[in-house]
Amino acid sequence: MKKKLNQTFVLFCFFVFTMISVMQASESQSVEKHNIKTINGDVNFSVSDEFVTFKSPFFAMSWYKNFPMLSYWGVESGGRSHHYAERNLLRPGLGGTFVSYTDNSFGKKGAIKVLDDGLCYESVALGNHRLNCSVHILGPRQYKILIKCMDGSLNGEIFRIATAPDVAPVSVWSKKLNVPASKEYDEPVSIYSPPVEKASFELPSVFSFPDYGNVRIEANDPNVYIQEHLLPDKSNVGLNLGLGNVGGHTRRVAVHLGSVVLSFHTLVPLKEVELMFTVMDENYPHMAGCDFSDAKFDGLKRCWQNNFTLDPATMSMGDNILLNGIGHISLYFKSDLLPFTPRFSTSYSMNDAMKESIELALLNNIDQKTNRLKGFAYEGTESTLIAIYNYLLTTNDWAFIKTYQKQITQLVHGVLDTDVDHDGILEDPFHGNYLGGNITSSCWWDDFAFGYKNAYRNLLAYRALSSTGKIFHKLHLYTEEKEINLFLASFREEFHKTFYNKKSGFYAGWISQDGHIHDYAFTFVNSTAIYLGLVPQKLSKSILSKMLLMMEKEKYDFVYGVPGNIIPVDKKDRIDWDEMCRWGRYENGGLCGQTAYHFIQALYTVGMKKEADRILFSMMATFERDYTHSGLMPGYQKSIDWRTKGGEPCGYNYLADNYYFLLAAITGFYNIPYPELQNPD
Repeated sequence: MKKKLNQTFVLFCFFVFTMISVMQASESQSVEKHNIKTINGDVNFSVSDEFVTFKSPFFAMSWYKNFPMLSYWGVESGGRSHHYAERNLLRPGLGGTFVSYTDNSFGKKGAIKVLDDGLCYESVALGNHRLNCSVHILGPRQYKILIKCMDGSLNGEIFRIATAPDVAPVSVWSKKLNVPASKEYDEPVSIYSPPVEKASFELPSVFSFPDYGNVRIEANDPNVYIQEHLLPDKSNVGLNLGLGNVGGHTRRVAVHLGSVVLSFHTLVPLKEVELMFTVMDENYPHMAGCDFSDAKFDGLKRCWQNNFTLDPATMSMGDNILLNGIGHISLYFKSDLLPFTPRFSTSYSMNDAMKESIELALLNNIDQKTNRLKGFAYEGTESTLIAIYNYLLTTNDWAFIKTYQKQITQLVHGVLDTDVDHDGILEDPFHGNYLGGNITSSCWWDDFAFGYKNAYRNLLAYRALSSTGKIFHKLHLYTEEKEINLFLASFREEFHKTFYNKKSGFYAGWISQDGHIHDYAFTFVNSTAIYLGLVPQKLSKSILSKMLLMMEKEKYDFVYGVPGNIIPVDKKDRIDWDEMCRWGRYENGGLCGQTAYHFIQALYTVGMKKEADRILFSMMATFERDYTHSGLMPGYQKSIDWRTKGGEPCGYNYLADNYYFLLAAITGFYNIPYPELQNPD
């Protein structure tokens, strides 16, 4: 009997224990659910043991409960993707913190109060002052940070965020201020401490994060401004990257792994500062005749702005935030998109950066002996002339053209004078026989021996001279216009004779000084010649059809792009670096959006719409679904700005040119022409 009672007691205790556990679990779940609510529109607000988190379709951010720190920040201008909730735009461990003089809020414990519309860190001791720092959610795209000094004034730096360029190298779009940026991060310059690039900017400003979106920041007082510092990771400076160990590349790897610090400062003492953050809509073309509302255009909407990156040192538009665009070979890609691109409503936008890129080249980079631009690669002169025309189309800034009329004419002569044998085809000062030894090639396709009679540079020159001739006509510079027209007439006669290879049925990439034809089925050469109207319709279709068959045989599916060449380039004609340039990698059969534009546009030009649509929309689906870049400079063969046909990365840095193919949606799919050049005022 006693044994039975003991068993009953044990069972009773077990039952009570179980019920208590269930009730506690139930109570815990109800608390957890209670702590997740929706505020001010479609914004989820939750509180956990360590973080206060806000998440809408357009932004996600977490603030640390134990001390004032923004630990996670993601933005999504389109409101469609989950990527913004997976990759932190901030450098872990640095995040966003409040600042007073040299004191930082990291680790400064203070009372946190959860508000109906956000949170507040109360009476935070920073420097010699106490601050109230609060975050207020205003809607699914907008929030503000309010910083109040309780016993004095805010003076100098007040808030900073350390963004992660390996996730998204940010461009800051607003006018540069003549206010010296802080020396806080400066060190004596050496191989192990490269110079810190820095600048000060006006508010309002737009922070543009490639793949993620654009955030407009404004302050309640005009005496608040931004500083930007591009900081290398100290444990990764002075690297030797191997065969391609170029100083600029080693520095970019260190910054890629470091931080872009964006800090907010006051010019005068203030009692309080309000910083407003608004996640903007995606920045893409809006024009009559183009309807991008269908989901198949989502990749265009997400990535159009990715074409434009700003170098804060020169305020010019290069391929990434550590590459300037002064006389650059890629400037014309960006300029081609400019007439269709909405500008930001800030004091400095894409048009301004294009103007600065051109102006700095015209002022400082013209070689007075050759009348050509100095700098990286030979066709920078042709690229800049195309950019000048596109800038004028976009802005109608004839005053700028007239100011630099002499320099523009110089560049035209610098192009025409390279027809050294007067046969109507231009010659590069590189023999093109092989690649190696002293510089034997210098162009966008710098892994190959493009030289002497270089089809790519000749086609750019044809575009540049055709465009500049229109400018000269409007300015009544008829002698200069006639000089251009005479050359263009000769060029149209000679291009086919010089570059068409009857044996292959394609136009060759280049004819070297030794007379050899270098033809590797270059898609961009043939395609550009086709859409510029230099190839008869029947032959155009034959070339494109044959190239499509060759690519299908090589199992290219156009998910990631179109190869620049379909036949492997011979070892003597390419760089001696097998890892970077063996077949299927990087420029030798790899895939990049830049070369895809030419091929897609050529297909549309000759009426092969079905084939063009297939490539264009396959790529746009990829660019909406996947990440499209690998940060600033992850290292050789590590960046997805170039891919193998299987999708493996085979590039090495952020390349804005990768998004050039999106232009085909306008000029090809919708067949929208460029605007007509207006008369001078």
